[in-house]
This record gives sequence, structure tokens and C-alpha cells, in this order.
Amino acid sequence: MSSKLLNMYENMTGTFSRHYYTPALALGELFTLIITYVAGMGIAVYKLPLLGYPITAHIYAAAFDVILAISLYGSTTRSGNFTLRILAVLDIISVLAAAFEGLFYFGGFSTPCYAIGMGTGFVFTIAFTSAIFFYSLRR
Repeated sequence: MSSKLLNMYENMTGTFSRHYYTPALALGELFTLIITYVAGMGIAVYKLPLLGYPITAHIYAAAFDVILAISLYGSTTRSGNFTLRILAVLDIISVLAAAFEGLFYFGGFSTPCYAIGMGTGFVFTIAFTSAIFFYSLRR
């Protein structure tokens, strides 16, 4: 039983440590993007005020998204794979675009164009991070 569990652990660490831990960082970013989505939609759907747990979770998860996107770029740069590096740059641009639009939207300019910009950046971030995750697992 323990050798089977050990083999499973070794396979998992071998998979997630490829390309200088790029798959593990991408999976972490996808997880924090889910938290960002749940907190942001909780604010929008239930018309919650911009104080308390939902906005705090949204802001901190968005900050972790930026940190993980930059870390993801670092790991793809160290791996030397050009395609992963381009995807990571696009991921950083989309995360920063979503954060920039979110600053305006939650900062008082509650117009739909900022919400659409924030959502578009979020969708592109999901797409690029998923592409990085699956590409780094394949190669």
C-alpha cells in the first residue's frame, strides 16, 4: 500500500516539476482565478457592498493572480521554451489588464465598459493559463 502511494506521489511530483514547476504554478494560478471569480460574482450577483469578506477575497486573490503570473513567467523563462514564454507574457498582460480595469470599476467608475474589460481580461487569463498548464504537461 505504501509503495503504491509513494509511486503515485513520485509520478505527481515528476509531472508538476517539469519546466521548473510551470504546471504547478499554472494550477495554482487557476485555483486563485476561481477564488477571484467566486468572490467577484458574489459581489455582482448578490449586490453586496464593497466591504467585508467578498471584496477582500477578490482583492487578495487578484493580487495572488498577479504574483503567480509573474512567477509563471520566471519559470517559463528558466525552462527555455519559447512558446511557454510567449504564453506567459500574454498571461501577464491579460492579468494586468483585468486588474487595471478592476481598479477603475471598484474605484468608483461603475460603468459597464470597465466591467466588460475586467471580464475580458479574466477570460484571457483563464485561456492563457490553461494553455500554459496543458502545454507544459505535454512537452
